[in-house]
Amino acid sequence: MKGTFLLLALFLALAHAFTRQELEDEWKTFQIDFSKSYKSPTEARKRFSIFEDNLKKIEEHNIRFQNGEVSYTKGINKFADWTSEEFLDYVNQYKVSKRPQKDSEIFKPNSNFTLPDSVDWRVQGCITGVKDQGICGSCWAFSTTGSLEAQLYLQKGKLISLSEQNLIDCSWAEGNEGCEGGLMTSAWEYVQKNGCESENDYPYEEVDAKCRFEQTKSVVSISGYVEIDKKEIDLQVAVASVGPISVGIDASEELQSYSSGILEDNTCSAYFLNHGVLLVGYGSENGKDFYIIKNSWGAAWGEQGYFRLGKKGSNPCGITEDASYPKVI
Repeated sequence: MKGTFLLLALFLALAHAFTRQELEDEWKTFQIDFSKSYKSPTEARKRFSIFEDNLKKIEEHNIRFQNGEVSYTKGINKFADWTSEEFLDYVNQYKVSKRPQKDSEIFKPNSNFTLPDSVDWRVQGCITGVKDQGICGSCWAFSTTGSLEAQLYLQKGKLISLSEQNLIDCSWAEGNEGCEGGLMTSAWEYVQKNGCESENDYPYEEVDAKCRFEQTKSVVSISGYVEIDKKEIDLQVAVASVGPISVGIDASEELQSYSSGILEDNTCSAYFLNHGVLLVGYGSENGKDFYIIKNSWGAAWGEQGYFRLGKKGSNPCGITEDASYPKVI
């Protein structure tokens, strides 16, 4: 599949106009590669029409990339048969109104800390593989486990894939709503009280299910969590000195077909949040600064499941608005 879409990216970049047969061939390949099936011929025709529209948008965008007008490419992924409205409904599962009313610890940057030019925690071995939340609105759970997994490794030397399903099923009392959305801070509250099982013992199901947490199977404990002030310098110091950070962002429709490069998004909000992700570092390329972010849409999306968010302007896509990490004990 990877080779197919690398060829397609080149195909689009050259602004080739698709013949009808080529379009139908791409549609068949898309359905096979992303295991797509439809409940009726009518639904299939509708999805094909959306796919065709999205392909045109991708082609137009990649022409702009070739001309140096934008710094990222777009391509076909599992969202290629979705409208932008459907995509935004999907990501809009971040329950800011459910935020715990608690006086949490606030991150205090060391005034003597020197920021490195770049940080990428992936090379330190503390990040598990990219996961896929599927159709469940559980981004918050994946952001939570990502930060927990990293801190468990950094504090205890254990790299264990933790259970998002445990959090989906069991953190309702803390304000989360399973596949209908939630917050990382609410998940921290749950983990502080109970712990969390491994993914191996409590596998992902992509639906709300009955809580079956067993205390004896918990593999991680935390004493609380730390929130980061809404300042980019504090966020950078935190990710450089502490490790990966759970953050909320405004995921605009520009992410729907994102393929590679530095996303400089002028359409996203600096204050409205709709998606939980994991900040794993930052860097610079060709004079453009960026954050490195682990997503939960599978490794076939973006840069092997990651994307780079441009730091143009202040607080891009609201990345400083809701940032936190757990205190593993």
